[in-house]
Amino acid sequence: MARDIQITFDCADPAGLSAFWGEVLGYRLQDPPGGFESWEQALDALGVPPENRNDASAVVDPDGAGPRLFFQRVPDGICN
Repeated sequence: MARDIQITFDCADPAGLSAFWGEVLGYRLQDPPGGFESWEQALDALGVPPENRNDASAVVDPDGAGPRLFFQRVPDGICN
């Protein structure tokens, strides 16, 4: 039986941390939703304003063996 596992991190800079941990672990940025060639295209279509585009990010193991790492922005001071 396959198990999907996600580890969630509260942080101030989801894009920065996902890029860092993706590089360290050999992970890649999760693909955008189906039908979109890029995250920018998807976020535009979903109406996400520019100031909210770093509210979350995720990286995945390209081999599918490791857990998905999800980074979510939280208010300043909560993730210290």
